Formats: sequence, C-alpha cells, structure tokens
Amino acid sequence: MKRSIFIMMMLAAVIGLSAVTQEVLMNEKNIILEFDNVNIKEIEFIEGNVIVIEHSKNFDVEIIQEKGKMIVKSENIAKVELELPIEKTYTLMENEAKIEFDYSRVTIIEDETTVVEFRDGGLFVTEGEDTVEISADGIIVHDDDEHVEISSSGIIIDSPDEQQRITGFWGQLLGGAINFITKHSIGWIGNNPGFIVKHIVNDGEYHGGVNIDFDSPDKKKITKEFHETFQPKRGCKLNVHNRNGSVEIESWENDYIDIFATLETRKSEEEFDKIKIEVLDNCTIKTTSLKKNPKVSVHYQIKVPDGVKISSITSSNGSIDISECEGKMNLKTSNGSIEIEDSEGSFTANTSNGKIEFENLQGVAEAHTSNGSIKVSGTSNFKKAVTSNGKIILEIDEKLKDDIYLSTSNGSIKIYLDPSLDLNVKASTSNARIDLNGVEITTSVLSSDYISGKINKGGKMITAKTSNGSIKFYKLEK
Repeated sequence: MKRSIFIMMMLAAVIGLSAVTQEVLMNEKNIILEFDNVNIKEIEFIEGNVIVIEHSKNFDVEIIQEKGKMIVKSENIAKVELELPIEKTYTLMENEAKIEFDYSRVTIIEDETTVVEFRDGGLFVTEGEDTVEISADGIIVHDDDEHVEISSSGIIIDSPDEQQRITGFWGQLLGGAINFITKHSIGWIGNNPGFIVKHIVNDGEYHGGVNIDFDSPDKKKITKEFHETFQPKRGCKLNVHNRNGSVEIESWENDYIDIFATLETRKSEEEFDKIKIEVLDNCTIKTTSLKKNPKVSVHYQIKVPDGVKISSITSSNGSIDISECEGKMNLKTSNGSIEIEDSEGSFTANTSNGKIEFENLQGVAEAHTSNGSIKVSGTSNFKKAVTSNGKIILEIDEKLKDDIYLSTSNGSIKIYLDPSLDLNVKASTSNARIDLNGVEITTSVLSSDYISGKINKGGKMITAKTSNGSIKFYKLEK
C-alpha cells in the first residue's frame, strides 16, 4: 500500500514537471485579451497583478505583452490554464461583439448595447426593448406590451391577448419548482464567470458550455447611399440624432443644407429596410429604427450655410466632427471621438472610449469622456475637462474668462501657458510628481505632489487633479 502511494506521488511529480508556467506582470486596470490557437482548460481568479499561464511543455506557446493588452498564441492548438488577477477588468473581441468580464460578471455587448449579462447569480438577456431575466426572482420576460413571470409567487401572464394569474397553491408550487431548478443551474453559471468565458473562447467545443454565435467581421460590408438637400427655415437650429455611426458637419457658401449619408451592414440589403433617414420640419435629421435591433451603421456628412446654428448631435459607435460652425452645441456619442474647430457659440461634449479635441473655439466649452484624452487650444473660455484613463493637454495664450477645472485618473496633465498671464493655480496628484519646468509660481503651499499659488498678480483659478499621473507646466512658445 505504501509502495503504491509512493509510485502515485512520483507520477504526479513527473506530470507536474511536464507543465510549463509563464507569468506576465500587468499593472493596468483594464486588459484586452487575445487568443490564437488556444483552448482554455480553466480560468481562475487570484490576488495580485501577475497573470499566470500554464500549458504543456509539448506546445510552444508565445505570450506577447503590450500596454493594456496580452496576446497568447501557438502554432498548434494548445491547452492552457489561466490565473487572472481579481482586481482587473478584461475585454475579449468575439467577431463583432465585445465581451467584458471580471471575477463577478460577464457582459456581452453588441453595437454598444448589452445583449447578454451574467451577474449576481442570474442571466439577463436584452433584445431591443425586450428583456429576459432568469435569477433568484424567477423567470421574467418583459417588453412594452407583455409581462411574463414564473416565480415562487406563481405564474403571471399579462399581455393584450392574454391575462392569467395562477398564484394559488398549484401556481406557487409549479412556479416555485421551475424557479428552483433554473435558479440553481443558472445561478451556478452566473456566479462563475471563468466558466462562461472559457466556453466562449473555446467556441462551444466543450459540451455544456455557452456558445454564442456572432457574424464574422470578415464578411463583406454592403453599402447604400442617401442624399438629400433642404432649405432651412429662418432661425434653424440643426439637430442630428443618429443611432450608430459618425456625424461630420461643416459650413459652406450655399444657402441650403446638404445631407450625404453612407449606410453600411454586414447582413443583407434587407437590413436597410429596418431603418429610415428622416428630415423633419423642425430642422432635425434623424435615423429611425423601423424594426428591432437593425444591424446598420449610418455615417453622415452634412454641410450647412452661415446662419444655421448647430444644436443637439447624438450618436454611438462613431465620431462627431464639427468645423467652422456656430450654435449652442450639445454633442454626445460613445466609442468615438469628438472634435470641434474654428467654431463659435457654446460647447458641451460627452463621449466614452474616445478623445475630445477643441481648437480655436469662441465661447464656453466643457469636455467629459472616459478612456480618452482631452486636448484644448485657442479656447479662452474653456471651463472643464474631466476624463479617466486619459491625459489632458491644455494651452492658454490669452486672459481667461472663467475658472478652469481639470480632472483625470491614470493620466497626466500638461498645461502650456503664456507666462505673462495673471492666474491662480492649484494642482494635486498621487503616485507622481508636479513639475514647473521654469514657470514661475508664487506658492503658498508647495510639495512634490501638491501646489497652491499664483502666477504674476493672480487671477482666474486653474485647478488640476489626477492620480497615477504627473502634472507638468510649460511656457507656451508663441
């Protein structure tokens, strides 16, 4: 018996020696993962900043590390085990979908819309206005016209065609039994994101896994063009409401508005029938969905005459570019940049996963983004820049008309200014330094990570705050 145990221990040691372990240090909070010729055997979440990749020594597995990205690939299909730091968020691109996950959830996003989410021991599916929830609360289907619920309260159906409420003993017994089974099966999956991600990466090869099929990005795009002109009414304030795609607007010498749009899809031409481009009487251009979840992007190029003011521009998964225009502009997109130049009025820009740039603007301006940089020049009435995981660059060459507030995290702040200006300054950071680079500041408080003082006689206040990033002042060269 002892000899058998000894042999088993020796075999285990030999098997252990046949594995190769590689470690990668990743300090970024958000990490993009990419796999090529890799099957994932197991994903486990661990403490620390080190990603551990273990695989058989018979396979040459290459690990490429870039800033915020890790690529694991092999010439032949290799099986690996991953240990991922628990504090971080990970992103996988699965064809046209984005999969975000951490130790507590998995979210599948299409066209910047969450379509599937595993969290809190439940499964949540969204399609257009419809939602399906399988969780501890029961099985719940809800849209604008219908509500279905199977839970320990019973079975409830509420729709224009049918209304049933089986909430007595038998309804509660049947609903509770169904809820018990689904809650525990889905609950186990919903609380194990590593299990879900493993099967998504492995494309459903392992039985019992979650296999989600998305359209191939290699599928050829189908395009269609739209062109229309219209005469704007006096006092026209242009609004553009796009659902998916970019918007470019510039002024021109003609007296009418010109709209050119390119529609794109990877599905079929029938997909174009699911949307409609409308030009409304109140000076509004709108992309309207005629059916649920159309897989179409629309890219606008719009030219406007002098006197037409730009008002509200909204979109997603695309940039917004404004040039030589005027108006009280409220610009909003996601997964796209916002750039405005040589314009006048007032400007509020909001995006996510995209940069914002203001250049030569006359009027009050504010910029808000996440995972993107902000750059401002030639805009004396600029007031606020707020971002995360992005740097801020500000150039000041004339007297400020208002106080300025700059805030970021995991990003640096650079301020270029005319040294003859009268300003008050307050700057603070953590895990980094503040450098003046020859800019003369009379300080009341001075340390390596905090400064409060004035330039020349003092005046409007510049407040700059960051964490894990430096703050640097420079003399602006004219």
